[in-house]
Amino acid sequence: MDDERAVKRLRKVADPASPDAAFLGRMYEQLAEELGFRPGGRSAVRKAPWGIARRLTLLAAAAVLTLSMVGGALFIGAMVDRERTPDVTPSLLERIREDGVIRIAVRPDRPQVTAPGGAKAGFDVDVATEMGRRLGIRVELAYLPADEMLAGRGEWDIALPSSAVEPGTFATTTPYYGWPVQLIVPARSTAAGPDDLSGSTICVVTGSGGEAWLDGRFRGATVTPVGAPPTPSTVHRLATDEACAADLTAGASAAFVTAAWSDADLAARPALKRLGGPIFTEARPVIAVLGERDPSDLIAEIDRIFADMRIDGALADFSRSRFGGLDLSQITRP
Repeated sequence: MDDERAVKRLRKVADPASPDAAFLGRMYEQLAEELGFRPGGRSAVRKAPWGIARRLTLLAAAAVLTLSMVGGALFIGAMVDRERTPDVTPSLLERIREDGVIRIAVRPDRPQVTAPGGAKAGFDVDVATEMGRRLGIRVELAYLPADEMLAGRGEWDIALPSSAVEPGTFATTTPYYGWPVQLIVPARSTAAGPDDLSGSTICVVTGSGGEAWLDGRFRGATVTPVGAPPTPSTVHRLATDEACAADLTAGASAAFVTAAWSDADLAARPALKRLGGPIFTEARPVIAVLGERDPSDLIAEIDRIFADMRIDGALADFSRSRFGGLDLSQITRP
């Protein structure tokens, strides 16, 4: 074998694409033959002892060189494969399972209540805790106002804003409950429907779905059709439903829109009544940010959990225990 052929074969070994084991075996045999360790051709002539030692050294060097080239080729091939494999960011669910904890944001106000000592309890706390249990992951609760969640602020993996969510702004589960938004008037009111309130003063909680409805800009998902809003002469925008109720009782407004009061809340105030049925029913989902980590597998897993919770009655039990016996969980995505 001449020098040019040997060089070509050694270069082939260094190719990182795929070292050929059969080729290496053949090359080794040919080297052994050329150096006088295999019978055949001119190398079969008996060599002097000093020549044998020299050939042994050359053969060992050739073997070391061959193995080094193979190792280098494999290393280079691995590096090439690594460069060809794109970095894949773990999904949100994968990251959560790896950490063993899920951060869930819930609003500090309704449907939560503050127990003596400052502890929070309520429907969303119940649901969030049960989700973590069924995921087999520890839950860390963060209490944030709904407008903070809907602006994507805060440190959380998923959030329960307990409000309608505009389509496309977040990844969302199917609604886990629906909330009736209602018009409340004095018990003595003669109004028969929203149209009868046009030209009057109406109170509404700032930032609520009721405010968006009254302003004609509601874009959230609903379970029931959205009624046409009246055209008020003045809108009082206050911080809470209790403040609007006081405004109504004082005669400063003719009605107020509540997206938080339940029938149990209204039953405790006999001087007030609901004006007809719900003006619409907010479909309230769990949300996740559409960010760097794909939330789709986590959303699908939570949907599966909600389906199980409807079958075994857990969602209904939470609803009845927190909303005066009402089951608001048996809805589907509109």
